[in-house]
Amino acid sequence: MAATATVTTSPAPARARLTGWRALLVEMGVLIALFAAYNLIRAGWGDDPVAAIARARAIAGLEGGLFDAVELRLNGWLLGVPALAVAACYFYALMHYAMTPAVLLMSRRRGGRQYWRGYWALVAASAIALVGYALLPTAPPRLMPELGTIDVMAQFADYGWWGSAASAPRGLGDATNQYAAMPSLHFGWSLWCAVQLWGFGRTRWRIVAVAYPGLQVLVVLATANHFVLDVLAGGACVVAGYLVVELVIRAVESRRVSPPAAGSPTPRALPRAP
Repeated sequence: MAATATVTTSPAPARARLTGWRALLVEMGVLIALFAAYNLIRAGWGDDPVAAIARARAIAGLEGGLFDAVELRLNGWLLGVPALAVAACYFYALMHYAMTPAVLLMSRRRGGRQYWRGYWALVAASAIALVGYALLPTAPPRLMPELGTIDVMAQFADYGWWGSAASAPRGLGDATNQYAAMPSLHFGWSLWCAVQLWGFGRTRWRIVAVAYPGLQVLVVLATANHFVLDVLAGGACVVAGYLVVELVIRAVESRRVSPPAAGSPTPRALPRAP
């Protein structure tokens, strides 16, 4: 009589799927909380035009000749090339909201330490920026015609969906905080994308990692959406985010591999099978 084999299914795959869903819910919950915090800041803080314009004047004064030599020249040059101006407007209005989630999803597919480090670095950098928006409302150069800047996106609004509120669709200007120029998350998030893409390893991704933030800098300056100092502050938020996350990861990993305390019994080696 043949023996009947009993097939048992391991609960490991089910546990893995459950853990994966829990992780996804946590990730989405944190991102939703950040979005809610931004809207709260938009409604209650960070929307003081007088303070925002005064701070923009102070930044322009602090930059001095750099503002005239770089930002005003880029702004004037872009206005003189309509085809590039329209392309820059689309780049500013679209890539910030398309590239970041795309890179986040690609990182998640690869998983591992690089993804979790990148995810929490993005969260930390965005949280730091939100504090800046709440405490230091700052007008973008495009809202400061007294400085000689011209709002490129407003000039070419007929070519796209945006209006006078930068990348916000026409009629939805109240949905965005126009005095959240410092720090520049347009550049900050592009730098985050660069770090993640560089970690993918392949040459094509590393070319994109160099080109994307470089183009973002040119666009945000030439369209007069940010000062140079806004860009530097956005980059600093991302660097700080990665540093904080890396320190936390190393602290957790060192605790996992730390040697037993003095006086604690050490496990004995098992005898080898004969």
